Amino acid sequence: MTKNREQYTMGYGPAATAIMAERTAHSHAAFFLPHLKSGMNLLDCGCGPGTITLGFAELLAPGEVLGTEIEETHVAVARANAAARNVSNVRFETADLYELPFADASFDAVFISAVLGNLREPIRGVREAYRVLKPGGVIGLKEFDHGGDIVYPTEPAIEKYGELYLRLRRENGHDPEGGRKLGALLFEAGFRDLESKAVYESFANPKAVGGFAYVSAGLLAEGWGEAFTSRGWATAEDISEMRAAWQRFATFPGAIFAAAWGEAVAWKEGEAQRV
Repeated sequence: MTKNREQYTMGYGPAATAIMAERTAHSHAAFFLPHLKSGMNLLDCGCGPGTITLGFAELLAPGEVLGTEIEETHVAVARANAAARNVSNVRFETADLYELPFADASFDAVFISAVLGNLREPIRGVREAYRVLKPGGVIGLKEFDHGGDIVYPTEPAIEKYGELYLRLRRENGHDPEGGRKLGALLFEAGFRDLESKAVYESFANPKAVGGFAYVSAGLLAEGWGEAFTSRGWATAEDISEMRAAWQRFATFPGAIFAAAWGEAVAWKEGEAQRV
């Protein structure tokens, strides 16, 4: 298997994992659930800690659900979560979205979240999803679109954090505005009957704001700070001020961070599978 290193979500350490683990099928894939039914076989590409995948498995039983990640360490976390919840109709494997190790027409549904924006060639991933879907199968895509993010209050250190984050993503071949392009990718790959929209994932109450600020500061400690300073984009003092700014953000009355996402559903040509 060829591992495409640009597929990593930057900062996939404890801080990022903590926020991903809060996501469930109902909170993060609600747009896709009406198109699924019990007995379907589903592929979740880039499943992270597997919390969304496990929700799919519980909803689709006795259908089989398969979650994939590019690194075995991530797969191990997802397997542990499945064991803890005693979900038996799910499995997790390492796989490269560019070269999925599955036969043509293997799945009734495919879900891909927060992956395509990390690819230099996202159309390759969408075409692979098309290949492994059965005729009439349904796909659900979700992707960040940082061009629409909302943050308040802001200050120079937080603004610099955001600028450098986007700069690092682009250097790695990522597309920070990938969410708005999902529909175009689906049509290019051969899908039809597109349904798409933009939504926000909001961190607005004190607990959520504090958690988001903690994650943002944690990402600096886990690698982003070193990435910024090693490239000469920031000094150690800049990094310290960014962390302090997020601490101030966490306690500001009325603070909000809202992440913009694109969501899209479409179907592969063939006998209708709609529910």
